Amino acid sequence: MEKSIFKAYDIRGIYPDQLNEDDARLIGRSIAVHLKSEKIILGRDGRPSGISLLYALKNGIKDMGIDVIDIGMITTPMISFAAGRYKFPGVIVTASHNPRAYNGFKIIDKDVLPVGLDFGLDLIRDFALTNPQPTNKVGKEEKRKIYKEYIQFLLDKMKSGQRLRCCIDTFNGSTPVILKDLLPQLGIDFKTLNFNIDGTYPKHAPNPLDFRNLNEVSECVKNTGADFGVVFDGDGDRCVFVDERGKPIPPDLITGLIAREIGVENEYVLCDVRTSKGVWEEILRLGGKPERVRVGHAYARRKLKELDGILGGELAGHYYFREMYYADSGILALIHILNFIRKYPGLLSKLVLPLMKYSNTGEINYKIQNKDEVIEKVRRHFADGKISTLDGLTIEDKDWWFNLRKSNTEPYLRLIVEAKDNRLLEAKRKEVETIIRKFGKSEL
Repeated sequence: MEKSIFKAYDIRGIYPDQLNEDDARLIGRSIAVHLKSEKIILGRDGRPSGISLLYALKNGIKDMGIDVIDIGMITTPMISFAAGRYKFPGVIVTASHNPRAYNGFKIIDKDVLPVGLDFGLDLIRDFALTNPQPTNKVGKEEKRKIYKEYIQFLLDKMKSGQRLRCCIDTFNGSTPVILKDLLPQLGIDFKTLNFNIDGTYPKHAPNPLDFRNLNEVSECVKNTGADFGVVFDGDGDRCVFVDERGKPIPPDLITGLIAREIGVENEYVLCDVRTSKGVWEEILRLGGKPERVRVGHAYARRKLKELDGILGGELAGHYYFREMYYADSGILALIHILNFIRKYPGLLSKLVLPLMKYSNTGEINYKIQNKDEVIEKVRRHFADGKISTLDGLTIEDKDWWFNLRKSNTEPYLRLIVEAKDNRLLEAKRKEVETIIRKFGKSEL
């Protein structure tokens, strides 16, 4: 077993070279020991390797005398929903938005919080690497379907109103296990794309943040005259929207729309460190209490629960809800956007315009070796600005700000710059990038 498959938020590697069934069984034994629960809920997304990996993981947990509840093919939000409903921890076999060659495990503890390296995954890793042996007792297995419960939970959040038209691309991921029965009950006219679950992802990797993957839904919206479009990643915990012109809406701005729809007065709303200042100002305008948080669901969900916040959003397209046990759900975000447009009728491009006050680069990636050294060089250069090291380096001035941080999941240094206008934006982007290029050592 390779130590490198244990990432900041989950376990992930190339199947079967980095992660195979023998590894899965040992990881299952370690999970059983460290989660300290009489039962563990299990499920998988649509990747073909998930069948055998789930079987091995299941046997590893049962090896330690712990019972399992197999809820079948699901989305990642459903493992959190099940953990919240049944009060047991859970594991889903998934590699989220990664390409077809990958698979892995996302672990949720009994408090419905993700188990990342800072929250117990390090202990699971270290014990799994010791080749743990089975106990004399073998756990039992139960199969249970939660589709109807989850669909009813979602429908209870739905508000009636005008009949909208929507294009929906599921990227061949697992969201159709719910959407096929849910969509006809939402009072919308819909067109589905790549709706067959196929974990080989024949079109492209199930990554909605690569905007090239949005071309198909954008064309659908334009050709059908839909009100908007939405795409889901491979395991359904993230989504990205396009407006009635087929133009992608930056995911952080969606947080502002949902905040307006649900009402956030006197409530905490989490924004990751990359979120536009326009969203921050909108939350304040609504009487809410915006709070910065580190990038990554393991941090966002814990912080939202700690504050008992009502909503959280990330630039990556994660939306967290108190009503969802502080977990994220792409489908629940879709329902709130439907509610928003029904509550504030109009073109989505116009409805989001008040949040687009500032010029923004979006996230820029630099593949370099000496990331910490470069961040320190940038910090010294901008020492006169307001500095935050909550996640990487954030420098704020009156009319601009930027965040520079190391990715937790990929070998990149990531930069995002925002300013009051395009001229200042370009000047500050070049200023930061010059330092990165000067001192950064290229990643081979």
